[in-house]
Amino acid sequence: MPQVIISTVGPYHAYEAARAASQAGYLKKFIVGFYNPREQGIRSEAFRKLTWPNYLGYAIQQFPSPGSIYFSYAIRDPLFDRLAARHIEPCDVFHGWNHQSLYSMRRAKQLGAKVIITRSSAHAETQVEILREEYQRFGIPFPEHMARLINRHVQEYEEADVIDVCSEFVWRTMVEKGIPPEKLRLLPMGFDPGRFMTGERTETTFRVMFAGLISIQKGVHYLLEAFKRLALPDAELILVGGKAQDSRLFLPKYSGLYRHVPFVPQDKLPALYNSSSVFVLPSLQEGFGMVVAEAAASGLPVIISENVGATIRDGVDGYVVPVRDVDALADRLLTLYRDQSLRQAMGRSAHEYIQGFTWQRYHDGLLQIYRELSQ
Repeated sequence: MPQVIISTVGPYHAYEAARAASQAGYLKKFIVGFYNPREQGIRSEAFRKLTWPNYLGYAIQQFPSPGSIYFSYAIRDPLFDRLAARHIEPCDVFHGWNHQSLYSMRRAKQLGAKVIITRSSAHAETQVEILREEYQRFGIPFPEHMARLINRHVQEYEEADVIDVCSEFVWRTMVEKGIPPEKLRLLPMGFDPGRFMTGERTETTFRVMFAGLISIQKGVHYLLEAFKRLALPDAELILVGGKAQDSRLFLPKYSGLYRHVPFVPQDKLPALYNSSSVFVLPSLQEGFGMVVAEAAASGLPVIISENVGATIRDGVDGYVVPVRDVDALADRLLTLYRDQSLRQAMGRSAHEYIQGFTWQRYHDGLLQIYRELSQ
């Protein structure tokens, strides 16, 4: 039976990885920078809590600079990694998250472990290229400390035995940047079918929903512009999630156009999906987009950009539009606004299709990788 150490500074979907390993009897240690006592199914004695780098990173993100979030990663992640490396013991498999595992994975390898690194976004070089271009569109300097993060990302790619990626989109960017395909494992994320399901639709207006960090990377400014151009009667745009510092570059322009819900408890999120008409995630790059799976499972048609890794079928479960294309986004929104029966049909199709992408499927695939590496 393989013994696995999992390490991550943020929650991401690491708790699902730890839950899978714990329930299979594989989990030796779960080193966390974000501790959530409400999570179930993980042996309590496996936790090693290193939370203060996360608090430091959050404090840095409050600086009034568009690049503060990237600067926080540059400080937080290596600091957490150095602390986590002290907790590495002999094991069969070390599983870390990209940019926060270099010292830990090297220590694990010294002790004879194989290493799997999770990359949940496009290749770091691709991500920087996309964001640099977008900052140029706003006419502001790109936060170059983000570009300096690339070396650490790439070094982990090179030294890992396996890199798990969550979508064909991420796989493609990795291969385009020279990562050998045989090093990659496709492992889509999922949703909880016990929490997200179709319910009685409570929409009384045409409600367009976005959920996630309100930021340039998420492409929220393109959604706002499309919604503004349409000026639909009896329609509402709701943005759910915190605001990144770079949102100050575009949100003031659209003041009064949207309703902002900064935080929704997890147990209230299904009701919010069920009160909406369509879900939109127009990200410039998005590895998977768990919110897309949740919205689809709730019976919503989904509109995503071509750079979102979620496996939504264009014209069947919703629409896939070119990245940065306001006209295409507005056109698809207008189509769904005008045709309630189409919204309902796409919502049913999305619900049925996404049932194949549960956390249990993720668990099964991850455990298979652990067993492969431990042989």
